[in-house]
Amino acid sequence: MPLTLIQSHQDISGLRAQARQVGLVRLLLLALACGVMVIILEGRKPEQVEPAATYLRALLIVVAVVACGIFATLRLVRWRWQLALHLVFDLAWTGLLLHFSGGVASPGVVLLFVIVLVGTLVLPGVAPFVLPALGSLVLAVVAALWLAGHVPFPESYIQLDPALTKADHIVGILATQVAALFMVDLLGQLLARRLHEQHIFTGELLDQLGEGVLAIDRSNTIVYANAEVLRLLGISGPVQGQSARQVLSADALQPVLQLLIGDRCPQVERFAAPFNRQLVIRVSQLVDRRVRPIGRTLLIADETRLKLLEDSAHRSEHLSALGEMAAGIAHEVRNPLTSLRGCAQELAELSAEAKQQDAESLARILLSEADRLARIVDDFLSLSRLRSPMRVPVELAPLIEGLKKLVVQRRDLPDGLVLSCTVAPDCPEVLADPGQISQVLSNLVGNCIDALRQSTQPRLSLEAAIAGESNPLNCPAVEIIVEDNGCGIASENLERVFTPFFSTKSQGTGLGLSLVQRIIREHEGVLQLESGVGKGTTVTIFLPIHSQTRTFKRALGGV
Repeated sequence: MPLTLIQSHQDISGLRAQARQVGLVRLLLLALACGVMVIILEGRKPEQVEPAATYLRALLIVVAVVACGIFATLRLVRWRWQLALHLVFDLAWTGLLLHFSGGVASPGVVLLFVIVLVGTLVLPGVAPFVLPALGSLVLAVVAALWLAGHVPFPESYIQLDPALTKADHIVGILATQVAALFMVDLLGQLLARRLHEQHIFTGELLDQLGEGVLAIDRSNTIVYANAEVLRLLGISGPVQGQSARQVLSADALQPVLQLLIGDRCPQVERFAAPFNRQLVIRVSQLVDRRVRPIGRTLLIADETRLKLLEDSAHRSEHLSALGEMAAGIAHEVRNPLTSLRGCAQELAELSAEAKQQDAESLARILLSEADRLARIVDDFLSLSRLRSPMRVPVELAPLIEGLKKLVVQRRDLPDGLVLSCTVAPDCPEVLADPGQISQVLSNLVGNCIDALRQSTQPRLSLEAAIAGESNPLNCPAVEIIVEDNGCGIASENLERVFTPFFSTKSQGTGLGLSLVQRIIREHEGVLQLESGVGKGTTVTIFLPIHSQTRTFKRALGGV
């Protein structure tokens, strides 16, 4: 489901929840209104409170019926203005209640304060200063009616409290109550801001975590699920209010469901999720302040990336140990090799002077093999001495342009080679070691040139752009593609070409691609190879724009 559609569903669900809260508050208002009516009627003679008592009873009956009808249609609320109409309705009938229960001096004024406070909480950004203004207008209309003599009580009732109709008394109470309404509105705004901040820390912050969070109540109904848990489990949202059995009904998710609703709690398990993800799942009790269980929480951590990094670290340690040993051996081999080459060179020259062709031919073979062995030693030392990358922001355009200048100056280029080097205008910088990335591209381009020697129409392209949907890193990355139409690689050799000392070239050392792969892994990137005999080869490199390395494990139950 698209993110915008999910957000729309969540907004509508939130509005309906707020509408239910307003409906429940209306029931409280009706209860308070009944209490106001009892206060007005208690101890009064019937002739003193008529016809106001009749109007009050009829008003409360009508409002109760209408409120029940509105409450039954709350599921239809889809827009915020519909929620605002609920509050306007409450202001209207509360104004009538005040008029028939003593005007601005009625104890029912507290209902206006409740409406303003609730409106400020459920309509942030719209209600501030609007609802208190409407409430003040209601009070002003009621006060004007009483000042104009439109009083629903007989003269005998007014004589019991003459201040009810005095202008200075009414205006004084009106001013005090209007000020109080705006004060309640300000307090409501502060409370709404605090609630919004709490929502950020409890909701939006959880959505930004690297772990998935899902909570259920005692009836196994999902009460919270952040975006990460939906992504990791491969389910579509929103899922709040749905049964966990229904949401996790897929066969692949049955182990997760059994962990969540099973008898054992707390517990920690590892789980192989769809799309080859390795997850760590922890289930624990959710308790209230009195330590009574009210549900369960499910925390999910994706350790796929961490496992790759750990494997890379183990591989680096293993290679480092082998490298130290190999560097020592290579160093010891290089000295006698230099002497052997010198002797072979001298022998070849002496044989040439003596016109001993057979001896000269053998000496030339010794010389060629000594050079080949020297190249192997040099490549091996390069692989063993590879340092950790010094990663800095690198622009690929000048790096690739510099590589292109070096390539066109080579004297061994295939005849008619078409070389294309392009960098997308919106290609961002990558966090990389420029020397090592240049070495990677140089090695790959060199392999392509060797593969193009027998091609009739040789083509070599080097492209760099921001990674699209094929990005396997799950983070913003740059995609570098090196492609040729050369001889290609047999399918059975695709997995072996990264093995040290394996080479498809007669004079190759078999260390170039091993070095390339190691550098890419050290940069937290991914290298993909596609090739076929006679179809050419495509090497795709994905490099993260920002470092994703974790120097610590997320603490999930000690895992």
